[in-house]
Amino acid sequence: MMPFLCSLASGSSGNALLVASAGARVLVDLGLSERRLKAGLMAAGAAPEEIDAVLLTHTHTDHFSSAAVGFCLEHQVPVYSAEENLRHLSRNLAGFRQLAAADLARPVNGGAVEIGDLGVESFEVPHDSHGRSLGFRLTFGPPRRRRAVAVATDLGHMPQECLRWFADADAVVLESNHDPEMLRASGRPWELIERIAGPWGHLSNESAAEALAEIIGRSHTGRVASIVLAHLSKDCNTPQLALEAQAHLAHRRSHPIRFLAAAQWAVGPRIEM
Repeated sequence: MMPFLCSLASGSSGNALLVASAGARVLVDLGLSERRLKAGLMAAGAAPEEIDAVLLTHTHTDHFSSAAVGFCLEHQVPVYSAEENLRHLSRNLAGFRQLAAADLARPVNGGAVEIGDLGVESFEVPHDSHGRSLGFRLTFGPPRRRRAVAVATDLGHMPQECLRWFADADAVVLESNHDPEMLRASGRPWELIERIAGPWGHLSNESAAEALAEIIGRSHTGRVASIVLAHLSKDCNTPQLALEAQAHLAHRRSHPIRFLAAAQWAVGPRIEM
């Protein structure tokens, strides 16, 4: 089967991204109920028993739920994340200590991890979660046709040192959370608005566009083929606004880039690599 990635859900009500290579299938985050996960996997053409690992970006419950613990225990799926995140979950999430006791809670502290034929590297991003918030770069395929997927779903800004992890990725999954005007007019408490818009909150459509322009500029021509806009706010954004903010990047280049918006309650897009 051709390698692919597919969003099972993306947003504040739950997140999970499936990345499938020739020899491994992993989930980046697992913040779904068992019912939603099984339905999402079926729609994406995968089965629960095929999942080899969960790569956990951070400890917020929309990225790793209590149902995820049961799933990982039932199917003996290891969870890879920063050591601080694993300790926090052991203290605060029911059943997570059982994962640790079963050697299914595995720290990533900057080094590369091999999961089947997938190479996984993590990097830190700025977000206000307990522990550390991570992005991931996954690589697979033969040396001359090596493919890469770079993922960062929650971050308040894009540090310069993070850009290298996205350069030359065939597929980029990046947060495009909110439209600033919709956020300000949302009626939410001002403290929450400041937190979301702040440097440890979430990327706006415009901030995502600026980061993506730098990523594309640092990449070889034609290498970045697909960009998935993730974690769109249901109240302070729309897929149309998120995609419109990227229109100048999608159309001005000699090698067009496909831009897609991941949804909260629908599976997809599926991107073959």
